[in-house]
Amino acid sequence: MLFGTEVCRILDSAKEPTKWEKVSEQEFITVRIMIKIILSLSIIIQIPFIAMAEMWSVEPFSFEWWMMQFFGFVMATNLGAVILAMIAQDSATKIGAIQSTAFTAEFMEGVETLTKIMTTFNETASEENESLDSQIDEFAPAFYRLALQYLRTHALPSEEPPTLDELGIPAADFQCEDSELFESENPKT
Repeated sequence: MLFGTEVCRILDSAKEPTKWEKVSEQEFITVRIMIKIILSLSIIIQIPFIAMAEMWSVEPFSFEWWMMQFFGFVMATNLGAVILAMIAQDSATKIGAIQSTAFTAEFMEGVETLTKIMTTFNETASEENESLDSQIDEFAPAFYRLALQYLRTHALPSEEPPTLDELGIPAADFQCEDSELFESENPKT
């Protein structure tokens, strides 16, 4: 059973805040950037095809000229698709690395445990003809206080209470045996 520092370690995500920030701050290439990449490649690749058409004395806007431009455009879109696929693979690799550090086996076991607890809570509430969702506002603060008190009492190292001498309290004037404590005749007070 978990108690004390083990519970604190599981519940304390402040020790590694960057892993959750990395998961939530993932940046992806937008459609606007994809279009800009494809159009830029198309323009850059079309220029040599226009120059080749002039160099080979192909009549502008003829069928052959349009075919050369079409081949240049196909080449540009294929090259753009390859570049975008490489960017997508790089993003997928980064996401995989981030998720493998954030969603560890211990994390998934914790989620499974919390799911089992919530399932049991819901089943128990159903048996009592209650709705857990409707009582969550009442239930959550009480559960929080209970868990907090549990952690405070079990997570701290236990210490011996101070002696009477350490507190500056003088010792009692009389001494009695345990058997004398419960005698009804002649009690010592």
